[in-house]
Amino acid sequence: MKHNILVVEDEQDTADLAKRVLEREGFTVIHAKDGRQAATLLETMRPPALVVLDMIIPYVSGLELLSAIRHHPDWHTIPILMVSADHYEPDIQRAMAQGATAYLVKQPGLRNLLQAVSQVLCLPAPASPARSDVTAPAPARPTRRTSRHTRPRDKQRKNRAA
Repeated sequence: MKHNILVVEDEQDTADLAKRVLEREGFTVIHAKDGRQAATLLETMRPPALVVLDMIIPYVSGLELLSAIRHHPDWHTIPILMVSADHYEPDIQRAMAQGATAYLVKQPGLRNLLQAVSQVLCLPAPASPARSDVTAPAPARPTRRTSRHTRPRDKQRKNRAA
C-alpha cells in the first residue's frame, strides 16, 4: 500500500534527500518549502498518511503549523513527525505537548528517517537498523506525550559545566 507523506522542509537539499529516501521505499512524497505553502496544502489537499514537519521553517513556524494541523477537522488525527537539527530538550517537550506524534533529530544523510517513519506508521522496520533517535510517546499511555530522548553524554556535559 502506498502512503502519501507531506514533507515540510525549507532546506532544498534536505528535502530532496528525504524525498529520494522515502520514494525509494515506495512512499509518495509531497513537499512544502515553507509554512505558508504547507498551510495552503492543509486547506487544498486530502490528508496524507504522515506529516514530516521541520521545527524551523519560514513564514509559519513548525509549532504554529503543528497547532493548525491539530485543530483542522480533517487533519487532526494525522501522525506528525517533528524534525530538527537541534537536540534542545525544551523544544522537544513543547512539540510533544502540542501534539507531535514523535520527534526526530536530523542526522547526516537522514539515516534515521526511515526508521522513524516506519515506527510512526506502524510499518515493518527498514532492512538496515539504525540507532534510534526518535522520541515517541510511551506505549503504555498513547495519549501522554513524553520525551525519552536524552543521552548520558548530555548529562555529563551539564555536570561538567556546573
